[in-house]
Amino acid sequence: MDSDAELPDAGAIPAEGSRAHELLVAVVEYVQAEGRVDLSLRQLAEGAGTSHRMLGYYFGTREQLLGLVMRHLSAEYIKHFAGRRPVTRVEAITGTWERFREPNNRLQTQLLFTLANAASERPDIEIPALTADLDNFTLALTAFGQAEGLPPDRAAREARLIVSSLLGLYLDFYITRGSTRVDDSYEALIEWVQRSSSESQR
Repeated sequence: MDSDAELPDAGAIPAEGSRAHELLVAVVEYVQAEGRVDLSLRQLAEGAGTSHRMLGYYFGTREQLLGLVMRHLSAEYIKHFAGRRPVTRVEAITGTWERFREPNNRLQTQLLFTLANAASERPDIEIPALTADLDNFTLALTAFGQAEGLPPDRAAREARLIVSSLLGLYLDFYITRGSTRVDDSYEALIEWVQRSSSESQR
């Protein structure tokens, strides 16, 4: 093990060209090939052609590594938006909801639920990559809300409410196997955001 190797910041995708980034990409490719995330750290290491000790050295726990896998997949997905990034809260919500429901997005669905389950079972566990993704989305929604005329504190509160609502709808969607009632509730969320934005501009 290279004791001088630079360790990535917790929750941050390692710099390209670094050993950590090479390992992360190898793990991502293995998980994609397997099509599932119920894999131990040893299995992930074997699939990536390294040891579980090396993965632990660079990434910490299995959950922290899977959080980075999720962030890496998210970054790859965002690249598809080149020149088409959302500029309003409704656009951001719509894009996220479509991504949630995309059939080819099953791995991120598994990752989200696996990490959420780990966090609920082990309150002491830290998954910086997952919380960073949620916080970044919240910050983006907050900025969009302020641009739509909301005061900063209200924009921040509504942003977190939107994130939490989407997570709940996403869970409900999979539990009920795509119930139309979930779609109705999603539409209600969009209508509420549109009303909030309109009222702030009066």
